[in-house]
Amino acid sequence: KELNMVGPDAAEKIINVDDAIESIGFGKFQRRVLWAAGLCFTADATEIMLLSFLSLTLQSEWELTPRQTVNMTSCVFAGSLVGTLTLGYLGDHLGRRPAFLLSCAIISLFGVFTSFATGYSSLLGIRFMVGFGVGGLTVPFDIFAEFLPTSRRGKNLLVIEYFWTAGSLMTPLLAYLTLEVSWRLFVILCAVPCIISGFLGACLVPESPRWLISVGQHDRALAVLRNAAAVNGLNPDIVFHKVDT
Repeated sequence: KELNMVGPDAAEKIINVDDAIESIGFGKFQRRVLWAAGLCFTADATEIMLLSFLSLTLQSEWELTPRQTVNMTSCVFAGSLVGTLTLGYLGDHLGRRPAFLLSCAIISLFGVFTSFATGYSSLLGIRFMVGFGVGGLTVPFDIFAEFLPTSRRGKNLLVIEYFWTAGSLMTPLLAYLTLEVSWRLFVILCAVPCIISGFLGACLVPESPRWLISVGQHDRALAVLRNAAAVNGLNPDIVFHKVDT
């Protein structure tokens, strides 16, 4: 996967995308992507962990049977299975960024809608859709990985996992603070990390240059890389020379 560029001497230069990403280094740009993608991992943890608390609360409040309580959890994982197959496919064919933002939108929307559930059946449908969105959270991981220089990839792909840990710790804290007040408030607060992630993704995360090159959009890929270099404090004209537009 290569980019065609024209240097100051007007001679064509071809640069491999891996070399281009190495050239922009690791800096502010990647940290922005880390927070946007990482909060998706936090959302993953909160939406899965909340089931442990929500199921017990609703089992008492709605007088659910043990089988119904188990189904509340199962429907989320069923939705995740379908979502992974669907949103992963979209990420490969429509772009990483649209799939990322769609996943965030689904989780945020149906995470908040959970608070408006009026009965067992409606809750199952809503939580299935939350699971569907959770299934697409592999895509932001891909975006982050595809912007990392090889030398920084191992360390930072480990760092992003700490966001999941943060979400798993945050959920019982939110449960402790809010469940006695309202389980509806609890589920809304659990959706907040994904809402923030979607906002950051829409504002700060561009399309993956690797995906753009794979579909032949070399000019857009180069524009993304030049912007990333500028955000990292580098001069893109020096890093990539002048591009013949």
